[in-house]
Amino acid sequence: MSVFPFTPFAEPLVELRQVVKQYRLGESVITALKRVDFSIQAGEFVAVWGPSGSGKSTLCNLVGLLDAPTSGSVLFNGRDAALLSDNARSVARNRAIGFVFQGFNLVPVLSALENVLLPLQIGRRGSRASIELAQRRLAEVGLASFGGHRPAKLSGGQQQRVAIARALIANPSLVVADEPTANLDSENAHRIIDLMREISRKEGTTFVFSTHDERLLERVDRRIMMRDGELIEDQRLEAPKHCVKGSY
Repeated sequence: MSVFPFTPFAEPLVELRQVVKQYRLGESVITALKRVDFSIQAGEFVAVWGPSGSGKSTLCNLVGLLDAPTSGSVLFNGRDAALLSDNARSVARNRAIGFVFQGFNLVPVLSALENVLLPLQIGRRGSRASIELAQRRLAEVGLASFGGHRPAKLSGGQQQRVAIARALIANPSLVVADEPTANLDSENAHRIIDLMREISRKEGTTFVFSTHDERLLERVDRRIMMRDGELIEDQRLEAPKHCVKGSY
């Protein structure tokens, strides 16, 4: 039975209520988020943007259940993450949420196919069917013939596509990408965003990614602008396309 059973239209996929996030730096307390309220519906393709230090990466970490708020609540499918056990949160991150990091975070000694398979192996679901799924995911991101290549033999854009395939391997409800184009040139950055958007529209996967590159904003359905830890603008350009997915 799913830790987070999905019910379309009933409630947001992710909701932040009066969220404050603080970090201690020596004798100082840094407030990264200041009473943030917002929600994300299933199927949305969302950019969280703003300058460095605006709080966008902190916001993404909270949305992806990688971190907990200092105060306030983070709800995933209507469940307060703070009330879940550590194991339940870990299961949710492994099965319901995929992650794409700006540094790719690929294991250098593993092939592209083996890197894509990692989340399923962590969840002890390695099998021939898993391998076939990983191969299909690589094909979807245009890397069907690169499964045996290690990261060092791939370009930056190819490595990021492997990372996207890995994020999608468990058929998550939500993919969180923190500055996924930061290490790419403009051409590859646009290709990566367009690829994520295509997957979102085709499969109903919710995508939330952070960026400081305003040139990418024309490719999203919703823009959330952060500045100094505050949400200062929330512009929805297109209604989300709801889709049931991500149960486990």
